[in-house]
Amino acid sequence: MYSPKHLIVLAAILVQFVASIHGGTYNNEDHWVYLDKTTDIPDGTVLGGFDSDGYYNYVGRVLYSSAVLPARVVPELSKATYNTETLGNVAATYEVLVANETVSYEWIRSYDGYREKNAVSVGTDATNNRVFICRAISDQGLFIGTLYLAKRACIIKYESYPLRTFAKYEILIRKRKVANFMPFNLEIENH
Repeated sequence: MYSPKHLIVLAAILVQFVASIHGGTYNNEDHWVYLDKTTDIPDGTVLGGFDSDGYYNYVGRVLYSSAVLPARVVPELSKATYNTETLGNVAATYEVLVANETVSYEWIRSYDGYREKNAVSVGTDATNNRVFICRAISDQGLFIGTLYLAKRACIIKYESYPLRTFAKYEILIRKRKVANFMPFNLEIENH
């Protein structure tokens, strides 16, 4: 059958495979809706800013390699742009963040990688560190970026613009609220 040497090699390959799929965990605390070029943006999608061409950018997230990263979704162009700590890229499929009756979102000022209370995380990177959504004014736009707490900066790379890092930025936070009371009406009709 298999020699002990073959079994050890097989076990080592299996361990490497499991380790490689471990990173990039989605955060499901918020309501994310999957979109692509064929679907319309839902009501309540969170506005993140605007780009230098004047398009609104909505808060999204994408899976890149083994990391989940914040994205700038532009419905008119049917695309999402995102960046890692070194490069920018474009995705055709993505998820957008949607507010509802019990959860709203707000941008607040922050700095130096400080983790604000109720900060919105898109998921984790390849090393299982949480990734947050930030934004800053740059290159005639208000751009969504990637916040790694360990790097202590908001990182933004958009299309042909150079990579930018900001020690002062805004971070997206979640605000919970109680839903309006709706009485449960049980009417039984007698016939």
